[in-house]
Amino acid sequence: MLTPVHTNHCANVPTMSGIDPRVLGDTTKDDPCITEPFSFLRFAVLFLTMFSSAILLILLEGRPYAIQLSSIVGYTAAVALYTFSRNRGGNQPFRLSCPVVRRQLSPLIKRHLVFLGAIFLVETTALKVRPRLPANWVTSTGTNPPPFFTALLSICGCLALVEIITNRSLLKRAHRSVEISVADNWR
Repeated sequence: MLTPVHTNHCANVPTMSGIDPRVLGDTTKDDPCITEPFSFLRFAVLFLTMFSSAILLILLEGRPYAIQLSSIVGYTAAVALYTFSRNRGGNQPFRLSCPVVRRQLSPLIKRHLVFLGAIFLVETTALKVRPRLPANWVTSTGTNPPPFFTALLSICGCLALVEIITNRSLLKRAHRSVEISVADNWR
């Protein structure tokens, strides 16, 4: 059982934030983001969906907006995978079963729709400009992809990185604010 932490504002505080580490330690023991085990099935579904966009592109060949639709499917799976999973470097995973994460789903979905709109706009504009580009921009040289493809992939990759980093930052701040509010209740 937690005991309230009483600190004298003139005295030394236990941590830089002034929150007793025992309080923060106990707030995370019931956090599904930390306690829930890794699910290979969820990972595999997102990973396979991310790469199945190539199959979708083949199936939709010749249809309007096929490239945009298939890349949006792959983009969405990649963003979901890298936003919610642990990844490398000991990053905290964020589980959909966590109440803190669930409260943030609406803002995350709204942000994702904005990024999808940006991806769609960038790809549609690039595909309209493509016929007017010089030949060396749209043809590959040897085993290297065409500069047009590299530029388009780089822009979309940068958008994905920005979305993933800001999504993870939003989820970390949400977790931190819950921990701090729980700790403040014990003061």
